Amino acid sequence: MIRRIELLAPAKNKECAIAAVNHGADAVYMGASRYGARAAAGNLPADIACVIRYAHLYDVKVFITLNTLLKDSELEDAVRLSHTLYQMGADALIIQDIRLMYLRREGIMPPIPLHASTQMDNSSREQVLQRERDGFERVVLARELNIEEMSEIREQTSVSLESFVHGALCVSYSGRCYISQADCGRSANRGECAQYCRLPYDLEDSQGRTLMHDRHLLSLKDMDRSSYLKEMIDAGIDSFKIEGRLKDVDYVKNITAYYRQKLDRITGNKSSSGSCTFFFIPNPEKTFHRDKTDYLTVHGHMDKPVAQWYTPKSTGEYIGRIGRIYPDGFEIVPADRLKKEGGLHNGDGLCYISPDGTFEGFRVDIAKGMRVFKQGKIWQPGTDLFRNLDYAFEQQLKGKTAGRNLRLDITLEALDNGKGLHLVLNREAPEGEAPVRAEVTAQIPLQPAKDLIQVRHTLTDTLSKLGGTCYRAGNIRFIPDDFPWFAPVSAIADLRRSAVNLLEDKVYERYVRPVIDAGKLISLIDPDKYPGMLSADSLPAEGTPLMTCKYCIKYELGACPRKHGSKAVLLQEPLYLKTRNKRFRLYFDCKSCRMLVGIDSSSNLERPQASRK
Repeated sequence: MIRRIELLAPAKNKECAIAAVNHGADAVYMGASRYGARAAAGNLPADIACVIRYAHLYDVKVFITLNTLLKDSELEDAVRLSHTLYQMGADALIIQDIRLMYLRREGIMPPIPLHASTQMDNSSREQVLQRERDGFERVVLARELNIEEMSEIREQTSVSLESFVHGALCVSYSGRCYISQADCGRSANRGECAQYCRLPYDLEDSQGRTLMHDRHLLSLKDMDRSSYLKEMIDAGIDSFKIEGRLKDVDYVKNITAYYRQKLDRITGNKSSSGSCTFFFIPNPEKTFHRDKTDYLTVHGHMDKPVAQWYTPKSTGEYIGRIGRIYPDGFEIVPADRLKKEGGLHNGDGLCYISPDGTFEGFRVDIAKGMRVFKQGKIWQPGTDLFRNLDYAFEQQLKGKTAGRNLRLDITLEALDNGKGLHLVLNREAPEGEAPVRAEVTAQIPLQPAKDLIQVRHTLTDTLSKLGGTCYRAGNIRFIPDDFPWFAPVSAIADLRRSAVNLLEDKVYERYVRPVIDAGKLISLIDPDKYPGMLSADSLPAEGTPLMTCKYCIKYELGACPRKHGSKAVLLQEPLYLKTRNKRFRLYFDCKSCRMLVGIDSSSNLERPQASRK
């Protein structure tokens, strides 16, 4: 059996989804109108249907996120929505609420593949094995797993494994973060995370001393595992997931194209069809990112800092440092990359860390080579500069950046000694699968050809005119080989169009689902049989964690007793994170190498409770 590797791209909306397909995604994931873990990234049914139809032309799958915990009162509506998505042709649903799997077993949910969302905390071999026993077709692994752990899971499971390779990181294990729910009633498990991990905090010790002030102590850098794709494939990862259902279309274009090229250099066994042509050079440092980290990929611990304490904003690419100062600006001592590009552009966005440790940024008014003309700031020579907006690159992404087409092998046969034509189109398919085939016959009177070479040239040219479609001509074959017949170009063109239309109908036919009386099935739901799971989303009691993190502040400060031993910085514990009038306590489980963020009894933290109804 051929193992196919999948590149899975995010889509905030229809525009992003189509861009993902055009830039090489093998699958796209997007939210439905409700019940997705990104409440701000829902999509109307008509847009989802459009995306599914477009994606399926290229054998690209479309996964829909229904990955929140559901209230009891929402369960019937979620099942009804699942049936709607199934009839549209969605290829899988990504879920968190296990009741949907139970209902599929009973035949109440549609027979659609279910993927276990990373919100289910798939962070150990035992948890993944349980998901496989539950019946999930795929498990989305926790971001905290390293390659060795991925490999161990693969050795003991046959379920499809999906892993994040790029994008923003949650500091807490996904599905195990309650801090937003605790403070403002916005639950991360309901798609409403308030991103407390991106806020500034003071770090205080047990004596009330401020060890760090106004720093983003829970804000991680963005994941970039592009250097370890081969190792992850060898470890058994089937699908490589790009984070970003709230990102714009430029991000989707750039990052999808970048990973498409990286994976193509490693393996040709992708799960979709069609080849991509790119009209730009993908570069992940040119779109939104908070610096980068491979995040535990190799060793399972932080060899390098993984947090970005100065800012949760995009820092961009390092371009050099401030050199000579002028009354109207400054000159840059450029890094190699800026030298190669020849300098900055008007409208570029630059940023730096000021001497007092704050993150500053500005737009370039005028740039000439390495000279920046900008007044109103006090510049410090030697300051490192970063570019978090490349205006020229951004403008390039606004245009046509990629094309994707499918190879079409064509056979034209003369029938009954020149009494008609038979046209056969064979559409390419993923390796190991039979191509989709369309055949059209027309009774077109043919005339003996006077110039065989010219006739063959004209026929080839007419059959190859596939503009306006997703196809490009591959092998063109004639029967008989010398094809001694002439036919009007208009007739050949009509025959080609008819065959292409038939071919696309056959592609869509593969995704037609049997009609199911969803209402009759939904009436069978027994709300008392499977109790709601929102009790797990209620605020934990005193002493239990609001966050469970692999990331550790003590480790980053050089205070880890396991890593730094006798050289470890001594801190007066317990430690606290303070923001505004709220204070959270830090607990350190050194045996499991985890940091926990909990409620501090002295804080005036409100405690809203989640409702199951």
